[in-house]
Amino acid sequence: MDAVTQRVYQPLFTLIYEQKDITHAITPYLIDLSYRDFLDGQADEVEVSLEDTDRAWLYDWYPDAGDGIELSLADEMGQMLPMGRFEITEIEYRYPPSVISIKALSAGPSKARRTNQPKPYTKTTLAAIIREVAGRLNLSITGQIRDVKIDSVTQYQERDMEFLARLAATFGHSFKMVNETLVFYDNQALGDRDAVARIDKTAVIEMSFKDLIKDVPNEVTVSSHNTKDNTTKTAKKTVKPKRGKGKKATTDTLKITAPNNATQDEVNAMADAHAKKSEDEQIAAEISLTGNPLLVAGQVVMLEQMGKFSSKYLIKEAKHELSVSGYTTDIELRMLEYIDPMMSQTTQSPNDEPSTESV
Repeated sequence: MDAVTQRVYQPLFTLIYEQKDITHAITPYLIDLSYRDFLDGQADEVEVSLEDTDRAWLYDWYPDAGDGIELSLADEMGQMLPMGRFEITEIEYRYPPSVISIKALSAGPSKARRTNQPKPYTKTTLAAIIREVAGRLNLSITGQIRDVKIDSVTQYQERDMEFLARLAATFGHSFKMVNETLVFYDNQALGDRDAVARIDKTAVIEMSFKDLIKDVPNEVTVSSHNTKDNTTKTAKKTVKPKRGKGKKATTDTLKITAPNNATQDEVNAMADAHAKKSEDEQIAAEISLTGNPLLVAGQVVMLEQMGKFSSKYLIKEAKHELSVSGYTTDIELRMLEYIDPMMSQTTQSPNDEPSTESV
């Protein structure tokens, strides 16, 4: 039995088009299916490329504006895990050979989300602003939002989603939209999650690491001038090296000027955000491995047997790709916490079993 026929009876994915399961109908024509999942900054996306030799997609099956698809991917036990609902935003046709590619995004093209919304917010909190914007868009909210008092912030000629993304980045959060829900992560708390998988070299197809030695500030200082009483609020945050020990590569201080009349909460949150960003950029990794739908943005993994790069990492971006060649997952990672491999070997009992799934 060839690979295409196998996937007809044992699909690695399920694709629902406008509430109709089209998985088996498209599998013989599937060239490539990819799902990209981002922690923040942009909408998750799905792209499907299909042979269209009978030109069905050019005529009867041609998608209408606003049509939606739902994607699920199978884990190693065959259990389908939902990746979300996506709205079709782009269709590309190529010839020869006759191929149609359909691209869909998790945040659909609604008029309200595309409209610029100039508006000031005063004497409020970060959570209150997010609730107001979500209510205006008729969206729900989930996740963690820090308690930050805000004196004044202005939504300039920005779309609501752009404004929320700016707020999230300013005050140390990651933000995205999933299935009509605004999802917020407090970046300080992301490392508290348990790892969903342990990865060693035997599971890896290809990998690379980057260790930023210089150009990492030693400290972040944020200041805001109060025009009412001519005082200055300040906050200092030390940028911690991931491996803790060793000579510091720089003694530079990153100095940030906050808007006038910012609250102490705002100044503190901005200092935390810039320090955390500098820490997260120190050690990064890119890994390609056998497909695993559990590996999505925002999840935590443990890398093992990789020397000084063995540690706890956050998935910043994941790409899942299915084709006639199989199912692979590519992940971009940032080190959250360094765990000395020699220490972990001496403290773990031979009978200890990991509490997370092995890849």
